[in-house]
Amino acid sequence: MDDHTYLAPVPAEAAQPAPAAFPLDVPFDGTQPTRSGALRCPHCRFIGYRRSSRAITETHRDIYYQCPNVLCGHTWKATESYDFGIVPSAIPNPRVTLPLRPVSRQQALEAMTPPDPNQPGLFDGMRPAPPREPPG
Repeated sequence: MDDHTYLAPVPAEAAQPAPAAFPLDVPFDGTQPTRSGALRCPHCRFIGYRRSSRAITETHRDIYYQCPNVLCGHTWKATESYDFGIVPSAIPNPRVTLPLRPVSRQQALEAMTPPDPNQPGLFDGMRPAPPREPPG
């Protein structure tokens, strides 16, 4: 034998194409995301198993997936990275600099416009809460 790994022949019934409707088969139209963050196999649409991952930087990670469908057997590498922050952290890491959510020019101008003095605030005119008695 040579140095190649011996692979047993696949029985004819296992080599047949998979049935048209897998239990987890979902057409790829982008409307059915998985809530777990797992990726579906691009070939058979089964939810892939996350086999391993490694951090490249503080904001980037390589993830290796394996398809659980024995008739498919696809394995792939995906990446996960931060694009931008939506709300700044209350305890930011000084080693990490993340941009905040991009805003349009119109949104930036509206945020810088002084408030209309004729427009009441949300809590204007509310009475303060009565003082609470200490427990005891």
